[in-house]
Amino acid sequence: MPINYVVRKKVDKSSNQTKELYYATTKALQKRPVDSVQIADELAERSSLQNGDALSALTQLSDIIASHLREGRTVSIKGLGNFYPTVSSQGVEKPEDCTANKVWISRICFKSSPSFLKKVKATHFVSMQLGYGWSAQPNKKKKKNNNESDAPESE
Repeated sequence: MPINYVVRKKVDKSSNQTKELYYATTKALQKRPVDSVQIADELAERSSLQNGDALSALTQLSDIIASHLREGRTVSIKGLGNFYPTVSSQGVEKPEDCTANKVWISRICFKSSPSFLKKVKATHFVSMQLGYGWSAQPNKKKKKNNNESDAPESE
């Protein structure tokens, strides 16, 4: 399934001149996200786990990751990437006033492993406005119309 996108105009002020440029942004058309049950079903199909065991493992994984993140630790999962917490606080005038009761976890960040990113980058894109897309392949982009199949072009 391709990733849908729309093109939006943005003002680029990075140089001395202000330019209006167009950028792709994601446009989700899915009715609902992939949930734990679906992931567990797919895990069971690809492994020796039963569906219930896979779902239990996913639930426990979430709890275990949260426990380590609460300790300020980075959680690294081979083939997937790293999860890590970032903190923020109330603004204070003196460093000594930035006490623990004014600090909180502001986000949980995810940095994909190079192998995971490579798998995700090999995707197709479809413009919601233009009606055609690009097939992302390493070091090569192929323009694809809606009427064309996914079969490679013959030369």
